[in-house]
Amino acid sequence: MLSIGHLRDRMTLEAPDEMPDGAGGVTRNWSALAQIWAALEPLGGGDGVVADKRVARLTHRVVMRMRRDVSLNHRLRLGARSFTIRSVRDAAEDGRFVECLVEEERS
Repeated sequence: MLSIGHLRDRMTLEAPDEMPDGAGGVTRNWSALAQIWAALEPLGGGDGVVADKRVARLTHRVVMRMRRDVSLNHRLRLGARSFTIRSVRDAAEDGRFVECLVEEERS
């Protein structure tokens, strides 16, 4: 299992702010909730099509100190890179670390 010393990536935990757009939909912006130290580990990659555009989909594991407020509604940011959270779990089921499997899209 990881130790605190392995958490070397300074990431931002973001939450969505949704405002009605006046046409029945919403406009989503993201606001920062917290700056966290995390360990980012690449897992694999693939590709897909989003809005008729081919994109690379990269998967990663992110481990951080335990936070009970992290959910699939949030995302993580590292500089200009953003990561959609696909799953959240207690990494060792001891309440010390939370592990997120995330997906990064690149065009």
